[in-house]
Amino acid sequence: MLSQNKKRIAYLSALTLLFSYAELFLPRFLPFFRLGLGNVAVLLSFSLDPLSFVLLTVIKAVASCLMSGTLFSPFFLISFVQSVVSGLFMYVIVKLFRGRLISIYGVSLLGSACSAVIQILLSSLYLGEGTNALLGPMLLFSLFSGIVTAWLSQILHIPEEVPELIKQEKPEISAEIEKKQKTKTICMISAILIASVAIMMMKNIYVLLASLALSFAAQILSKRKIKIFPHISIWLFVIISTLMMPQGKVLYSLAGWNITNGALLSGIEKAIKLSALSALSQCLASVRPTGEGILSIALAYFGGLCKILNSSEGNLIKRTRSALSAQTIYE
Repeated sequence: MLSQNKKRIAYLSALTLLFSYAELFLPRFLPFFRLGLGNVAVLLSFSLDPLSFVLLTVIKAVASCLMSGTLFSPFFLISFVQSVVSGLFMYVIVKLFRGRLISIYGVSLLGSACSAVIQILLSSLYLGEGTNALLGPMLLFSLFSGIVTAWLSQILHIPEEVPELIKQEKPEISAEIEKKQKTKTICMISAILIASVAIMMMKNIYVLLASLALSFAAQILSKRKIKIFPHISIWLFVIISTLMMPQGKVLYSLAGWNITNGALLSGIEKAIKLSALSALSQCLASVRPTGEGILSIALAYFGGLCKILNSSEGNLIKRTRSALSAQTIYE
């Protein structure tokens, strides 16, 4: 029998995934910025004890990267650190002021700003200090996203009692087959990690391009669809960030901004590496934990909530409310 606290953390973790999933239905005007609607569930979870809240932020980061196929890519580190640190920052503010002097909107704005700063700082460790030039636009966007998430946390309410999770009957798997599946998964993870380290050590552009092609081929063999837009976003973000730190021969000048040979080649190299690692990570997106762990339960809840959301009628907010008000979640 699962403890109520364990079920609640798993359910709240599933809600972070649900709100992030709902965000995919919204138009995206800027390729590099996301509203981060998963934080709506975090804003509704300040009643948890400190350890449970930290666990929620950890599960939120791991589960979202596992679902998106970026768990084994550099993006996981950024997602993990910003999720935990910004979440704890908001939690401390709430506990210190206890609703006095600062509202949930203020808490959300501070959390969004903290998240933006962490993302830029961590990105600059790989892309260089040119990334810091994007901090201003990121902070401006965080003001908007902070207000939106705070507003949604006020109009959406989660149930006091965690809904029941009904699992479908699954065919029995022999111990031998289960062992083979685990061995296969371990071998896949090991191969991906070794390949990822090798790619990070490469310098030759042509070798990196060949590695990128092989990574895409591996993604296709893993029956994962290649989505070009995220890779275009990666390339634009990385190359523009790198060009802000000129080095080498000037190729072109525009309004006092020099596009240099060294910066361009460095940006292309880093962009190829990130694209290849992202494609490799997609190969393991189908890997799902089993058993009665919090991560497994959270993903099961998420699957059921998505079915309710997709089968409901009305606008996105009404459909989300239908999922939140469900007394039983079917997987």
